[in-house]
Amino acid sequence: MRRGVGPSTLATVHRERGLVLIIAYKFVKGVLWLALATALALSTRLGLGAGLLVLAEQVRHSAHAWSLDLAKLLVRAATPRGTWTIVVALLADGSASLLEGWALVHGHWWGPWLVVVTTSALVPFEIAALFHHPRAIRFLILAVNLVIVVYLVREARREARREALREAGRAHGDLTAAKPER
Repeated sequence: MRRGVGPSTLATVHRERGLVLIIAYKFVKGVLWLALATALALSTRLGLGAGLLVLAEQVRHSAHAWSLDLAKLLVRAATPRGTWTIVVALLADGSASLLEGWALVHGHWWGPWLVVVTTSALVPFEIAALFHHPRAIRFLILAVNLVIVVYLVREARREARREALREAGRAHGDLTAAKPER
């Protein structure tokens, strides 16, 4: 066991499948967002923003509603300010996702709560976006985030109860509770 990290069922090698999926999601999302931010920053520095305007113009000629939304997004992103805003948002979200995954992998007691706070903080914005522009993908993102929050709150509370029982066992001289976990 490492110094400064107490025994935790979240830190054990054998993790519940739900926790493994959340960890994988956080790491994949974090790496993808950082890679996308890097690519976008490099393309902006190389002056490739004008290419986005050309692409937006081509997309705008399509008759589908989704293509008009994509064209608007491309036009907004093609401005230097819009591009750097997206880069900063991707860097922040990617870094936060990697920190959350790292905290869960290492079994820090605050790891699940960090994910719960950061994920649930965005739920009101996701609901507002879903209300203004109902789309299946927005609903799916909201549903996945709510499942993650509920799952981690349940797991963190279960872990707190286990730790309280271990402490109570130690306080009452229960030799089995006093043994370190492996």
